[in-house]
Amino acid sequence: MSTYSPNLVDIFEPVIAKFKEELEDTGLFDEIDEGENVYEGSGTKAMVVAGSDNITSVGMQSLQHRVTIFVLILTTETGVSPADLRKAMSPAYDALMADITHGGTCWKALPRSWDPGLLQYGGQTYVGIAGE
Repeated sequence: MSTYSPNLVDIFEPVIAKFKEELEDTGLFDEIDEGENVYEGSGTKAMVVAGSDNITSVGMQSLQHRVTIFVLILTTETGVSPADLRKAMSPAYDALMADITHGGTCWKALPRSWDPGLLQYGGQTYVGIAGE
């Protein structure tokens, strides 16, 4: 008797790769990664990071696998308001919404939030958008 036991890396990797590709195509970012590199405080960076996941029963012999993916956008621009940041990064949002299946890597991916914010660290103020 054989049971199907997929490797989670094989499930997440195509989705993460497609998100990164869609963000790269906008030309807005100096660097895009999966959070493995520390933001050095220069340029505009996007991080695509897989969060929690859960599997639930949605009917007779049907399971739904839901994964939260965070898109973090960081920049050191000064004098940028949250409204300005949201406007400047709207092409990134539009790129991620153009195909909610992300090239067929998932059934649908809809944002739960798209919030600009400020982070102050080491005497510098960073602005960024967290998308979930």
